[in-house]
Amino acid sequence: MSAAPLPATPATLAFDAQAQQNAFVQCVMGLQRTLRTTPLGWALVAWICWGRTPPAALLTWLGLAAAGWAASMLVLARLQRAGPDVQHHGRWLLGVAIADGAWWGAVMPLLSGADTALNAILAAVLCGAMAVNAPAYVPHIHVFHALCAAMWLVALLSLPGHPAPGMTDIVMGLGVFLGLLCYVMRGIARRVVEGLRLQLANAALTAQLSEALAAASQQAATDGLTGLPNRRSLDQLLDTQLALAQREGRPFSVLMLDLDHFKAVNDTHGHAVGDAVLRGFAQRIQTQLRRSDVCARYGGEEFCVVLPGTAAALALDAGERLRRAVAAAPLSADIRVTVSVGVATWQAGDDAAALLARADDALYTAKRTGRDRVVAAPPG
Repeated sequence: MSAAPLPATPATLAFDAQAQQNAFVQCVMGLQRTLRTTPLGWALVAWICWGRTPPAALLTWLGLAAAGWAASMLVLARLQRAGPDVQHHGRWLLGVAIADGAWWGAVMPLLSGADTALNAILAAVLCGAMAVNAPAYVPHIHVFHALCAAMWLVALLSLPGHPAPGMTDIVMGLGVFLGLLCYVMRGIARRVVEGLRLQLANAALTAQLSEALAAASQQAATDGLTGLPNRRSLDQLLDTQLALAQREGRPFSVLMLDLDHFKAVNDTHGHAVGDAVLRGFAQRIQTQLRRSDVCARYGGEEFCVVLPGTAAALALDAGERLRRAVAAAPLSADIRVTVSVGVATWQAGDDAAALLARADDALYTAKRTGRDRVVAAPPG
C-alpha cells in the first residue's frame, strides 16, 4: 500500500520538486554503476553467438554497443561533474537511456538468424538485461520506459523477411515482457519517489522541532526581560565552577548586585520605566565583563555575576568597576541609579548556597552602610 499523498501546499510542492531532483541524482549514480558492468553482458552475448552468427555481424554489434556505451559513460561523467539537475540534464539522461535500449535491441536484427533456439536465447538475454537495468532507473522511471521502447522498436527491425519461424512470436513476447516490466516498475518507482518526498518532509519537520526545542531551551535558560541568563542557568554555572574549584583548586568569585532605591523608580515613573532601567542596567554590566564572566538575573532588581578564575582582590576590583560604570550615566532616559555590590570568593568547603549567602551578606552590609559601594565578604 502506498502512502497517502501529501496535501498540495507550497511546502509539499517544494518537497515534491526536491524529491524529483533527488530521484534524478540517484538515477544518474545508479546508471553509472550499472553501465560499468555492461561489458559482462557483451561477453555473454559474444559467447552465445560465437560460431552461430557471422563474425562480421557480431563485431558490428559489439562496435555499436561499445561506442554507445562509451558515449553514455562520458555523458554521465559530465553530469556528475556539473551536478545532476533534472531541469537542465533530463534530456541528456533520456538520450543515454534511448542509446542503451537501441544497442541492446540491435541484438535481434544483427545477430538473430535461422536458428530459432538462438533467437529465443537472445530475446531472453535482452529480458535479463532490462531486468538488471530496471533498479537503476526506478527513481526516474519514465526514462526506463524510453529505454524499453527504444529496445523493442529496434528489435522490430528484425521481423521483415526474417528466415526463422516463430520470430514474430519471440519479438512480440519480448514486447509483452517489457510492457509488464514497465508496469511493475512504475508502481515501485511511485513508492520510491513518495518515500523520498516523505523523507524530505520528515527532515523538515525534524529541523523545525529541533529549532523549537532549542528556542524552548533558550527561553527556559534566559530571563525574558533583560535577556540575561536566569536563576536556573546561574545554578548550572555555579555547579560547573564548584566542580572545577574542588577538582583543580581554581579560584572563582561571585558578585551580588542590587539597584539602590529601585522601588522608588517604579513608584515614581511606573513599571515600564523600571523595566527599561533593568534592561539598561543589564546592557551596562555586560559591556564591563570579560568573555568568561557571566551576569545572571537573580530576581527582581538583584543580579549575580560569576567571575571564573578570579581571586578575592581582582573580584573586588571588578565590583568597583561595575559600580562606577552604573553610576557614570543614566541607564534609561534621564534615570540615574546606583548599585550596591557584595563580593564573595570560593573557599574550600563552600557549596553554591554557602557562597551565595556570603555574597548576599556582603551586599546587605553595603546597603546598610550607605549604598553605592562594594563590600567583600570576610573569609568564613
